[in-house]
Amino acid sequence: MESRAKVAPSIPWLQGARPPRIAVVGDVILDEYLDGQVNRISPEAPVPVHLVTKTIHGAGGAANAARNIKLAGGDVMLLSVIGNDEAGKNLRQLLQRDQIDTSYMQSVNDRPTIRKTRITSSSHQLVRVDWERVHPISTEVQDWIMNGLKSIEFDALLISDYGKGALPISLLSNLLGLAAERKVPAVVDPKGRDFSKYLHATLITPNRKEACDALGLDPSDDYSGEELGRRLQSTFGLQNVLVTMGPKGMVLVPDANKGAPSTPVSLPAMAREVYDVSGAGDTVVAIMTLCLAAKAPIVDAMHIANTAAALVVAKWGTQPVRLDELTVALTSEPAAKASGTSFSTGAKIASRESLKQLLEAPALRQKKIVFTNGCFDILHAGHISYLEAAKSLGDLLIVGVNTDESVRHLKGKTRPYIALSDRMRLLAALASVDFVVPFGEATPLELITSLSPDVLVKGADYDKDAPSSSPKTIVGADVVRASGGTVETITLVPGLSTTSIIERIRGL
Repeated sequence: MESRAKVAPSIPWLQGARPPRIAVVGDVILDEYLDGQVNRISPEAPVPVHLVTKTIHGAGGAANAARNIKLAGGDVMLLSVIGNDEAGKNLRQLLQRDQIDTSYMQSVNDRPTIRKTRITSSSHQLVRVDWERVHPISTEVQDWIMNGLKSIEFDALLISDYGKGALPISLLSNLLGLAAERKVPAVVDPKGRDFSKYLHATLITPNRKEACDALGLDPSDDYSGEELGRRLQSTFGLQNVLVTMGPKGMVLVPDANKGAPSTPVSLPAMAREVYDVSGAGDTVVAIMTLCLAAKAPIVDAMHIANTAAALVVAKWGTQPVRLDELTVALTSEPAAKASGTSFSTGAKIASRESLKQLLEAPALRQKKIVFTNGCFDILHAGHISYLEAAKSLGDLLIVGVNTDESVRHLKGKTRPYIALSDRMRLLAALASVDFVVPFGEATPLELITSLSPDVLVKGADYDKDAPSSSPKTIVGADVVRASGGTVETITLVPGLSTTSIIERIRGL
């Protein structure tokens, strides 16, 4: 089997005159998180008492796939059914907040909105409570969905099957038939034991357990992704099969009759800490569909989907990938070695919004966050010493980096010498640095306010106790102190600066 790791391609769905429109059909879910603390045992019974401190709602299932498409820069139409209840209203509002058209989501009285309530403490799930009534949607609703789909133009069809009744076999057959009639790709996130219902799908994306279940195999046995994919093809007459293998990456078994690569292709999972795998499958199928709609090679689509999955599993809860963070990750990744070495530096580079979400994860709330910022135009030993000293002041070090435009504003038209993507990649390669985030404002004040670090660090040429009117005051110091944090200065290595290095080079 061929193992490939490619230099990141450009994002294919942004290359056309307009973003591709994806029609998403399937089971929508309201994901609910009751986050809090368990500090005592109930006097009523020998059970822990969970004190809820925060309630978080997210979109799951087909709704999460739709959010991934929209927030990654695609156009999406979501066709599904929800209950005529509060959970349905919450889900509709979540989608509308992301400017996703919900006019093709029908509210019905014969079934509640599917809701998964996870009770969590310190990033650990204590229990999950499911609210659902599983039965096929009525023929009237099926006809309503098909008529809605026929009335719109779309470049690809995504079917998100969670086995909750939104996709009866008759509807599935009609959906796939319409995609074939319009000659657009149909991608399925499958469920159940009979995959023959996905016969005419362009691509299906089961995880390893789903593949084993469909084949009647024991998931604890050591089946490879290639073997599972080939068995699915031969048993159910399927075309392209992408098996996601969790920490073992993903394997594509292509349709040999369609001129695809003649041998299966594997990608290793990208190395980074995993906080929550919820929704990773939705991200993979969404990105694969976007790529195929844009007529990208399927191997390039795999690479982008693999990168996107690595980003979302680093977030807490069911969350989509966003275009800005995906762009940064794809442009900053080095080519992996042929031996399968996973990416490392790209995993540390984050957008402001995605980093803020990550820091809200319970597992990171107890960490002491250190923040510093700068241009870091030409990385040198003085920077290394400074960043190592900054890291020693806490658990995680975040480095804010000026964009190219803001460097020109600060340093003049000839700067920076090194482009932003390369500066961030170099910083991310340092062991002392945990996250790198760009900012384009004149000062990092907005970034500091958003991230709310515990420790703010600058070089000793700034006066940490200077009044706010002083030109040498540390920007953001008042904000950090007001939230209970501290401000520290670090002595710089004498004679080492980007300016002095450039002057010496010019002097040669």
